[in-house]
Amino acid sequence: MIFLLTEFSLDDLGIMTIFDFIILIYGAYSVYTAQQMKKTGTPPAWLVSQQDLHRIHKPQEFCDQMRPKTFLFGLVCMLYGIYGLVESFYIKNDFAEAAGVTVFVVFMVWFIISLQNAKGKYMK
Repeated sequence: MIFLLTEFSLDDLGIMTIFDFIILIYGAYSVYTAQQMKKTGTPPAWLVSQQDLHRIHKPQEFCDQMRPKTFLFGLVCMLYGIYGLVESFYIKNDFAEAAGVTVFVVFMVWFIISLQNAKGKYMK
């Protein structure tokens, strides 16, 4: 435990560290939102804007399609956030950081495409 306290410095907090922490929190919120979609059958405001919510003609089916994808994306965000924090404090390798960012961006693009496909299928 002493190692953790002596190795931590506020000088290590860069923009990527803050980004990693925000992604970790966002991932936890995405997992929570996926569980809420299962309970309520209503798409959350961050997936579908309030203006477009009334345009979804089968909200339960939309939620059934997007819930597992939102859950997986949330898990990936949480894992990336943890990986990014560990990488920035302990590994400190540019290649490891670039590899993590690449995997995260691939999942982000996959999720955005999945969301757009679901919106196209269920929006009037």
